[in-house]
Amino acid sequence: MSYRDPQLLDYHADSAPTNRRRLFKALQRLSANSQSYPTCFSLNDLARERLVAGGSFSDVYSGYLRGQSVAVKMMRVFDGTDVDEVLKEFGKEAIIWRQLCHPNVLPFYGLYTFLGRLCLVSPWMENGHIRGYLKRETYDTDQLLSFVLDIALGLEYLHAEGIIHGDLKGDNIFVTPSRKACIADFGLSSIITSMSSVRFTRSSKAERGGTARYQAPELHDGGVNSHCSDIYGFACAVYELLTGTAPFPEIKIDTAVAMAVLRGERPARPPSCCGTPALDGLWSLIEDCWQQAPESRPTASQVVERLQGGDIAATETNPNTRDWDEEFTSRFRRQLHPFFVPSVAEFDRVISTTGQFIRVYCQVLATYQLWP
Repeated sequence: MSYRDPQLLDYHADSAPTNRRRLFKALQRLSANSQSYPTCFSLNDLARERLVAGGSFSDVYSGYLRGQSVAVKMMRVFDGTDVDEVLKEFGKEAIIWRQLCHPNVLPFYGLYTFLGRLCLVSPWMENGHIRGYLKRETYDTDQLLSFVLDIALGLEYLHAEGIIHGDLKGDNIFVTPSRKACIADFGLSSIITSMSSVRFTRSSKAERGGTARYQAPELHDGGVNSHCSDIYGFACAVYELLTGTAPFPEIKIDTAVAMAVLRGERPARPPSCCGTPALDGLWSLIEDCWQQAPESRPTASQVVERLQGGDIAATETNPNTRDWDEEFTSRFRRQLHPFFVPSVAEFDRVISTTGQFIRVYCQVLATYQLWP
């Protein structure tokens, strides 16, 4: 059974925040109980253009959707059963992602399936990921610090919304048309982990979503992603911006990196982070962010505060310029999914065939006081 309720949030962006939060919770609970996801997340008329990148768990294509340039991340799921299993885990994240709106967080437009493969669709970023951008372009310390602050602001927003990124690195940070840094693929590690669990159900151990060289020590020791592990990943991503390489470039094997991290070893301070009070302050922040004990690391809000104050004094990139806003993203989604009013016959069919689903829905609405 599928449902369209997230469209109500698109159409009523000016509704009371309390009501929107209640509806978020209701939809998340509904998705979990029904093991389904909203049909309004499914996109039609999407045209793939060319393959631009590939990895262990996905391929990225450029494409067009109603005249809009989009990126299509095709997850490497190999049959319909896998898709169904992943979607059960994905519904909650998709509901949250769809409503996020922040200058430093890449919007999520919806889902698409192609030849049995689940695809995530988001705006196309012509400037590419930040690591490649910094290799191509000329920049100074102030611009670099602005990018670091952009990333921290995006992470602060995600954490405030209760979202753990789980795989923060240069490949998942893009540069917008106005030259801001923005975070993408937040929460994707949970889908990767779910896909791994589906494939390796008979194995004693499934692969974990995330990239080993950016993972906190507790993750190498059987722990789970958290806000604290995201802060460790943030430190590693900043190190990558400073050096153009992933952490521990001198160690060729990921398992050896994991062992070094568990021993408390960290990358050495690079020459590119020396010479000024601002860079001294940045390196001190990096060291605090990748502390061995999770509870010793600062929060995302504390990271933002330190970046904006003291000797670092970083400023946002083009704070008065917006690449997207809630009105635009909601309007574009409404263009993709015109508001739908079911016919009487469709209501009858839903009621007659999905009594249990309706009962669950009513229970969720009552729980969050959305239904008197």
